[in-house]
Amino acid sequence: TVVAGSPRGRSIALVLGTIGLWAVLDWPLATLGAGYLATAQMVRQIVMVMVVAPLLLFACPPALAVRAVGWGRRLAVLRFLSRPAFAVPFAAIALIVVNAPAFVDPLIATPYGAFAMDLVWVAAGFVLWLPVQCPHPGVRRLEGGAGICYLIGQSIVPVLPGFFMTWADFPIYRVYELAPRVAQGFDAVNDQQTAAAVLQVGGMILLWFQIAYRFLTWAYAQMDDDRRGRTKPEAMRGAGTAAP
Repeated sequence: TVVAGSPRGRSIALVLGTIGLWAVLDWPLATLGAGYLATAQMVRQIVMVMVVAPLLLFACPPALAVRAVGWGRRLAVLRFLSRPAFAVPFAAIALIVVNAPAFVDPLIATPYGAFAMDLVWVAAGFVLWLPVQCPHPGVRRLEGGAGICYLIGQSIVPVLPGFFMTWADFPIYRVYELAPRVAQGFDAVNDQQTAAAVLQVGGMILLWFQIAYRFLTWAYAQMDDDRRGRTKPEAMRGAGTAAP
């Protein structure tokens, strides 16, 4: 299945996920996103939600997940978080909240508020991928067509918060409107519209890469199953007609 992986593959995913996590939480992206460029903030958000979260979940060995969560009450909580009925609205609402001007302007003005915003979209990233990438063997993951349909449904999530950013003719974030310009001629409206494009187009492209990979993996697995199913009856017929 897609969620299974070799130790080498998990090690590569861990390294890439750790590098991605460091990139979105440290200089220069964190500094630019904290008060200069909405585009940098959206790059951080998309990389964390669409790249880092699935890589780190993939990198986690099932044995480590069992050791961390166990088989008791914490597993029941993990199963609840991994349900699509919870993951879909949680991810959508979380990403809308951390991109709404009413929340962004007051929160990003303080280090604690900016940290709280980061926590929200980190949580949204992991919850979004739990239904298809949860490493705990006690959680039934969505695989095959069900997993693909789930991710297709999630592909509309980045569209929602980016809609009002795309069509606004004026800056909707005071913090970025009043910030010093990083590049000459790249004003707050251009920054805002570029951020919306990163959120909507970039998020959907990364998600559809995952969908395409999972679809091909599922299709090849189905073809292998069909091949094995046809081979078994032929082998049985050959064995039945063999001379004693």
